[in-house]
Amino acid sequence: MYIPKTNFYLKDTKANDPTLISLQVKFNGHRVLMSTGEKIHPQKWDYSKQRGVGKEYADLNYWLNKIDSELASIFRNCNIENITPTAELVLAQLKDRIDNTPPHATSIQPKITLLKFIEQFIEQSKSIRQNETLKGYRTTLNHLKDFSIRYNRKVDFEDIDMDFYHQFTKYLSVEIGNSKNTVAKHIKTIKTYLNEATDRGLNVNMIFKSRSFKKITETVDKIYLTLDEIQRIYELVLPNVRVMNIARDLFVISCYTGLRFSDFTHIRQEDIKDNQIHIRTKKTNQYVVIPTNSIVKEILSKYHYNLPSISNAKMNQYLKEIGKLAEINSPVVITKTEGGRRVQKTYKKYELISAHCGRRSFATNTYKDNIPAISIMKITGHTSEKAFLGYIRISQEENAELLMQHDFFN
Repeated sequence: MYIPKTNFYLKDTKANDPTLISLQVKFNGHRVLMSTGEKIHPQKWDYSKQRGVGKEYADLNYWLNKIDSELASIFRNCNIENITPTAELVLAQLKDRIDNTPPHATSIQPKITLLKFIEQFIEQSKSIRQNETLKGYRTTLNHLKDFSIRYNRKVDFEDIDMDFYHQFTKYLSVEIGNSKNTVAKHIKTIKTYLNEATDRGLNVNMIFKSRSFKKITETVDKIYLTLDEIQRIYELVLPNVRVMNIARDLFVISCYTGLRFSDFTHIRQEDIKDNQIHIRTKKTNQYVVIPTNSIVKEILSKYHYNLPSISNAKMNQYLKEIGKLAEINSPVVITKTEGGRRVQKTYKKYELISAHCGRRSFATNTYKDNIPAISIMKITGHTSEKAFLGYIRISQEENAELLMQHDFFN
């Protein structure tokens, strides 16, 4: 995990009076420059430690340490969220974090509780995280509050132990009825809260870093659409409902580009160059270049290269109706843990179609077409093969058919 070094320096090292202290951070060709708002006489400055000399500068050094800590936290969060930091993003996030903190803050401030810290953290994260991530943060916070009330149990930094872990995961799975993977997401979010609080010097309880305090996931079958099914959806004559047609067209674009909902709903004419889509992804801030086939070109042209918008919920609703009209109704058996029990349910395939299914279909169909994984990842934006392979949804029979194409099996 790369955390760049923060450098504090004096504006005028030869000044006869106190001079401003500024900070500089360099990373990946970017540079953040900012005044700390504090001054010190050059003779009272330790140039190697980059801090004030003497007890009279304890508060100043506390303030510089806080800035240093907040910067480290920002880069750490970018690493966790797989976000490429920019100077603008880092500076905006840093200012958001320290603007409401009085200079020379001391450790004698009133103690902040875990729940209060989480509320502040969510508010401060608005400039760096996507709405879906923030929504998940709030859901976990609400569960923590509800858990505290139901069990008449205090939930603060010192209360996060293995007893809390077992009781809270049981509450989520048995009482709330969350799946095992949803419970794992809440545990991951709690770890994010506590890592952040630890970086800021608010938490000293390290139980959450224990191997036992872990998110336990399970592999759940998720569908993808074959090229034939995508073609049937594309050629389907739909009712004269504008939003339904928009949902279908945007979904087909996703199936042939691998873009997320947050990206394929924002393609504009200036993003199209030489029959390729050039776009910086919203979630991970990655630059990707995607070739366009004749179907994608036709849809883009239909909307004059200015795709209309639609809500994710509305799109998911219409996609199920579209899938039903296209007779994509083969049975799909899904097995997962709900309410602490292993449950098996059978669905018609169209019932499981969602906006994200397009991205999964792209990854699987290109993989089946023997396109190298590294080339597909350049389009999907995955930085690890493990994460990418999580999108590949082929059956054992389909895998055997792919293997039969190789000389080894002939």
